[in-house]
Amino acid sequence: MEEKTQFAPSLTNSIEVVLNDHDIVASQKLFTEIFGAIAGISAVINKNRQIVYANNAFLDFLGIKSLELVLGKKTGQTISCIHAGEKLSGCGTSEACQHCGAVNAVLVSQETKHRTIRETSISSLIDGLQKSWDLKVTSTPIVLANREFYVLSIQDISYEKRLMALERIFFHDLLNIASGLNGLLTLMKEGIDPEDNREIINKSVEASQDMIEEIMLYRQLRAAENGDIQVKIEGINSVDFLKSVTSHISSHEVGQNKTVRIDEKSYVTSCMTDRILLQRIVINMLKNALEATANGGTVLTGFDDMGDRIRVWVHNSGVIPPDIQLQIFNRSFSTKGMGRGIGTYSIRLLAENYLRGKAGLISNESQGTIFYVDLNKEWTSDL
Repeated sequence: MEEKTQFAPSLTNSIEVVLNDHDIVASQKLFTEIFGAIAGISAVINKNRQIVYANNAFLDFLGIKSLELVLGKKTGQTISCIHAGEKLSGCGTSEACQHCGAVNAVLVSQETKHRTIRETSISSLIDGLQKSWDLKVTSTPIVLANREFYVLSIQDISYEKRLMALERIFFHDLLNIASGLNGLLTLMKEGIDPEDNREIINKSVEASQDMIEEIMLYRQLRAAENGDIQVKIEGINSVDFLKSVTSHISSHEVGQNKTVRIDEKSYVTSCMTDRILLQRIVINMLKNALEATANGGTVLTGFDDMGDRIRVWVHNSGVIPPDIQLQIFNRSFSTKGMGRGIGTYSIRLLAENYLRGKAGLISNESQGTIFYVDLNKEWTSDL
């Protein structure tokens, strides 16, 4: 019986049917010889999106040696997608799966009976750590022994997406900052009133600091993805920490003509964490909130006692559409255009892989938008 799902059908064949499908594919000598010669990552799935055959490149991609370990599983299960277990009906059936290119490629090819290509960003949880994939997925319908199958080909385009992000930083953001800095220095060169000169010097320093920050962000993100960050645990005071962070962001361009305020009811606590990483996370949350706030608006931040956890949060009055909420922490996803999407992705990556925390988002008409990170009290103690 098919369960009600939030997206793709939940039907799943028994292992006996899957093994029979595997035997059908394996018996097609010409097909298997050609399929085995394919250099790319490829698998054969049945109409219920279950794997019935795969090449060595596919197994190597998953880091496993035996095909038997993936027979009958769906793609999200094999790659440990964080959404694959959200519903009892499994991969493809949760609300978030509506935006999965892997699932959509198969569904469209089933409907059209034509080869379909989609890109997707998948977050996996492997050995307790988040890993993100940027993939190009191709689904091609085939018929073997009068049975309908689909060849699923996967291309890892993570490197390409990283280059796009790097180009965004150096060719877009840094170019804009450098242009502004050049304009300020030109004014100084032309000679102006000494009082105005002092203000230009201050703005030039801020611009150069912004350039350094953008470069450091990308370098830190790459180190985080490679597991190269050394966590340095130290004690911080929650209110003093927020005062420092809000002071920093208020002088940033994105904070101009807007107010960043610390909640008066903010929980006062001592917190054992990595100050630099937590600062990066909260700054990114504040930047997102300020970008979504009109001139004259206010962004609120604070700490809350959540019982067994401590929550640091940032609030703005806007509302993020539901379909965007489902993708907001994915690498490479952004509402700002191609090659964006570093900030929100880094929030979850740093919080969950390095601070033993949990990143999340609440956004609705009654509450506005709240980005938060819950820190485990294993590293906290009240003042």
